[in-house]
Amino acid sequence: MKRPSELLALLESRVIKRFGRWYDQNRAKLPTYIVLGVVGWYFYGMFINSIRLGIQTTFSMEGNAPPTIWVANPILNFIAVFSPTGLATTAVSVLLICLITKKGYNIFSGYKAVQDKRGFDILPEGTHGTATFMTKKEMGALLEIGAAADLQGTIYGKHKMKETDDDKYADYIASRSRGGFNDNILIIGAPGTGKSRGFVKPFILQCVKRRESLVVTDPKSELFESMSGYLTDAGYEVRVFNLLDMEFSDCWNCLGDADHDPTLVQSISNTIITNTSNEKEAGDFWSKAELNLLTALLFYVQNLSDSRGNLLPIEERSLSVVFQLLSTQSIDVLDGLLRQLPISHPARAPFGLFLQAKENVRGNVAIGLGNRLSVFQHEKVQRITSGNTIDLTLPGQKPCAYFCILSAQDSTYAFLSSLFFTMLFARLEDFARRHGDRGRLPVPVNFCLDEFCNIGKLNDFKRTLSVVRGYQMNCQLIVQSIAQLADFYPRHEWEELAGNCDTTIFLGCNDQMTADFVSKKCGMTTIRVTNNQMPLMPLFSPIYTSTRPYSQTRSNVQRALKLPDEVLRQDPKQVLVMMRGEKTMELYKITPEELPENEKMRPVVISNYQPVQDMATPQASAPEPSWTPLAAAPLSETPNPPDCDIMDAFAMQTISTSDAEEDELDEFLSGFQPIDRT
Repeated sequence: MKRPSELLALLESRVIKRFGRWYDQNRAKLPTYIVLGVVGWYFYGMFINSIRLGIQTTFSMEGNAPPTIWVANPILNFIAVFSPTGLATTAVSVLLICLITKKGYNIFSGYKAVQDKRGFDILPEGTHGTATFMTKKEMGALLEIGAAADLQGTIYGKHKMKETDDDKYADYIASRSRGGFNDNILIIGAPGTGKSRGFVKPFILQCVKRRESLVVTDPKSELFESMSGYLTDAGYEVRVFNLLDMEFSDCWNCLGDADHDPTLVQSISNTIITNTSNEKEAGDFWSKAELNLLTALLFYVQNLSDSRGNLLPIEERSLSVVFQLLSTQSIDVLDGLLRQLPISHPARAPFGLFLQAKENVRGNVAIGLGNRLSVFQHEKVQRITSGNTIDLTLPGQKPCAYFCILSAQDSTYAFLSSLFFTMLFARLEDFARRHGDRGRLPVPVNFCLDEFCNIGKLNDFKRTLSVVRGYQMNCQLIVQSIAQLADFYPRHEWEELAGNCDTTIFLGCNDQMTADFVSKKCGMTTIRVTNNQMPLMPLFSPIYTSTRPYSQTRSNVQRALKLPDEVLRQDPKQVLVMMRGEKTMELYKITPEELPENEKMRPVVISNYQPVQDMATPQASAPEPSWTPLAAAPLSETPNPPDCDIMDAFAMQTISTSDAEEDELDEFLSGFQPIDRT
């Protein structure tokens, strides 16, 4: 129960909004309205006096009748409105108007038809469908509603009585946490519809209010330059994985995360092969062979250690080292290296599967894999993928803001961004299971994936999206159209992704597929249709009046709440919000300038960003060891550990296999399905 002071404040707010809105819109015409009101009041009072005096004239005794029924005295006319005759006349007039008009009929009959601004009535019967737009009262019962400064949830938009209303009279609508619902959001908007300004930036500001972590994809670094200064001032740990201007990027080495969970090596190899294959190559013989070779080399490099059995520094165990192995060593040398590993070493099994291919095919497989990893020949790529200054589990422990900057035009490095997010989900899920309270992260993490289809294909993302809610992670997928999403995640996979988002926000589109999707999602409604029949006959024809008269019929028919062509022609200022199990909301878009926190923005330039230095000794690029075949360098002649390179260090901890171990390996590999060479 609200206190009287709160109720009084609410009433005052409503009065100010209702009458203040009218005053702002009609301020210039107010003198004219006052003059017309006074004149109208005067003549209405004259009319009431004429009725009163007319009655007296009719029923008065002879000689007592008033001389005239018309009164010119303005004071008497103004007072007449509040006389018994005036009040009765006013009441009867209002009643007649209500009975004649459609709105009045609905009020007195209790029939709650909704008059749509498009010119038809939405009927309450629901014979052919019950879809309607959510009213302000319904929004208040379901969501947060009020001034932007008072809201904590994700702001969807603002509600206005009229488009011309000033923003100070608008009510902002935000999400409210509800049991059984996830906070995954699918945002659809063609270029120029305000995805960044209308959703991403306000979303970041609201996340800071809630002290939640953020992982944001940032095409062209615009979001980083506008938001990172504010986030830093708010106490957030800001990191950048910059695939556009790599000299201004922090470092991340995927094999460093595999040290915590070696099973992630398989995810790394799958992600790389998937994102460097076209649709025809996916799943063919060459992709499978390259996958086995890559997995073997990843396990090999990930487990490189020195003479004491300690893993080498992470800078010396990276994807760049894998590429150097492929580009500098022959298959025979690689075979010699891996055959000296213990049978239990994780690299032996996938390399054994690779060796099932014919000998004349193996070189082509190595060349194909080398082409996939060719980006690691660049020094900048080597630097940002060798060090490790980005902790993937930190966003779940304290408020962090990670920006993944990528190119919207060039997909060369898309597999790196895909790998970054694949590992990020896996590491956070693992951290939540091991260290979280009831399997939930201490700090909620939001993945705001702008230009979702440009970050590469995420490994098994439909499964990830369906379970992240339990770990206190939320995803906001931002796409340009449903067609784009369906092209990147074909067949029914895109529908699974859309189905795992309980909220869909539509900003505008240009394609028919998206228009059909939104139209169907809004649902069907029941409307009234009036049919007029009038025969085209001569005006005075006797047949007209006897056999074919004029007729008018009304019927209930089905109609889409938003037809596809209406979706295509949606007002650029409006946004549709569709929530699972609820009516569609028709709101107006917001901008960052409308939020109080926008005043704290501090723009920065990406070229001024200083990458965080690794805890270990930083290196400009990956190491360049002199790879020497083991046959030319016997184990007994290996140099002292201080002078070792990576190859020598591995040689010192390698154990030669005996004939019995070779037989054991052959038996072990026989359990794997050979590669189909056809």
